Amino acid sequence: MRTLLLGAATTLGLLATTDASACGGFFCSQVDVDQIGEQIVFGVDPGTGTVETHVQVAYQGSAEDFAWVVPVPEVPELFLSTDMLFQQLRQRTRPQFRVETVYNGDCEWQWDTGWDVDVSESDTDTDSDSSPSGGVDIIEERNVGPYRTVVLRASSSAALLTWLQDNNYDLPDSLDPVLAPYVASESYFVALGLQNDRDLGDLKPLGMRYAATQPMIPIQLTSIAATPDMRLEVYVLGEERAVPSNYLHVQVNEAAIDWLSWGANYEDIITRAADEAGGQAFATDFSGSTAAFRGMMYTEGRFNTAVFDGVTDPVEAMNLVIDGRFPANGTTLSILRRFLPVPDGLDEQSFYNCVDCYPDQLEGVTVDGTAMGAAFEEEVVAPLRGAEALFSRHSTVSRMTSSISPVEMTVDPMFVFNPDMGDVSNLHTATVEYDCTGGPDIADAERQVVLADGRTILLPPERYFSDNDVTTSEFFEDASVYAAAIVERTAESGSPEVIVDRTVEIDGMIRDNNDTITDLFGRSSCAGCSHAGGSMGGLFGLLVLLGLSRRRR
Repeated sequence: MRTLLLGAATTLGLLATTDASACGGFFCSQVDVDQIGEQIVFGVDPGTGTVETHVQVAYQGSAEDFAWVVPVPEVPELFLSTDMLFQQLRQRTRPQFRVETVYNGDCEWQWDTGWDVDVSESDTDTDSDSSPSGGVDIIEERNVGPYRTVVLRASSSAALLTWLQDNNYDLPDSLDPVLAPYVASESYFVALGLQNDRDLGDLKPLGMRYAATQPMIPIQLTSIAATPDMRLEVYVLGEERAVPSNYLHVQVNEAAIDWLSWGANYEDIITRAADEAGGQAFATDFSGSTAAFRGMMYTEGRFNTAVFDGVTDPVEAMNLVIDGRFPANGTTLSILRRFLPVPDGLDEQSFYNCVDCYPDQLEGVTVDGTAMGAAFEEEVVAPLRGAEALFSRHSTVSRMTSSISPVEMTVDPMFVFNPDMGDVSNLHTATVEYDCTGGPDIADAERQVVLADGRTILLPPERYFSDNDVTTSEFFEDASVYAAAIVERTAESGSPEVIVDRTVEIDGMIRDNNDTITDLFGRSSCAGCSHAGGSMGGLFGLLVLLGLSRRRR
């Protein structure tokens, strides 16, 4: 018996691709669902004058109602991408907050806080001739993976919207004024729908390659379906660090991070920092070499889809999938569903994890192994090969994040490369020190957070949080007067232009906090307090520490 690694948790993860609460494109129709986040990957090649864009497509609703529209500056080459590109980028560039805990004295755990800490990450081509159609020019129609795609231009936003609605793209009338600026700039539009024989389980990331020199996100279209403070995660690959050119850039106040929960409030800090910069701003989570990514998704000879040719036995076909080490993701699952459907009366997880356990149910069942192998080549291997090529062609990847609300989506963010700005590490460190010399119970111990630059923040004892019904995240949130230490403007060369620098104010807040903690709790010492007046500072002021009242929502 051979097993494809589809355990309970993994299988649920695969199935969840059809239950995502967003469409992941720049605009799509929605069925009682708002867009809650976007992940976008750009690869910029100045030598060829092209930009390659990868976008995750996730959607909840009916397959018939799925519609996705995105403007591009030129007629694009369309191709399938892969979820693994986003998974690898997200996993390897996500901010990490590592805390070393130091115990001074004979500390003992005599008291149970009862807290549960969440440490989850703060997851047949047919070309047609161009012909006018009611103010709309059809440039190209073709099938790409599960999608039917149309590339078109329009003389007006009204003509474009009418054409889309008349051709079964379920889009609202309210899209008209949002489409208008793109029509006026003579953009092309890519419109997607699912082919008739495909369902939501077949949704896959889409790639586009087109002539351009600067990546841009058409965020104005997103405003139709976006939620307040929508998460925006952008990856730009090139030869240098990428920075926003028409949005501001923020440096996060690390003293506002909830180090006691390993940065669990980081996404909230990003939201607040962007708001402090006026709503249109990005923070850089990471910028550095692509070397660590190379070979992660594809190496030559890793997959051999030719072995499926002529296979008809379902058990043999499944064993080839397992032996071929095809990724256990939503794309593989969708191929299995099409070519080796689950027999009636069996659940998907049990069947695919042990196909040869059901000989009676498979009596007389055959598979088209040749077509199955072709599907793996087109939908799995080719996208992995293409994604791997991104890291071979580009030496640097930059990850920038923001949170943006619909009312702030008035300008499409653009990005440039700046060779004068250095790398940004995604690893952040701090030390939490407990002083149990005054008694063995750690719940009553004096404690402090020492940041990597030596700044020290005194904290109340753990018991104080429980007695006042305050979690650490609520404490840090209430006490974090500023989430952005610096707001600046970046460009394609030189150092950033500083717009707002709050480091002096933050330093004063650290000093006030440390004085207040010392007064309230009779601290016998304040090790490291002298560091508070350094270059960047603090967090806690009298605002919370004189009362430590819990913020109610």
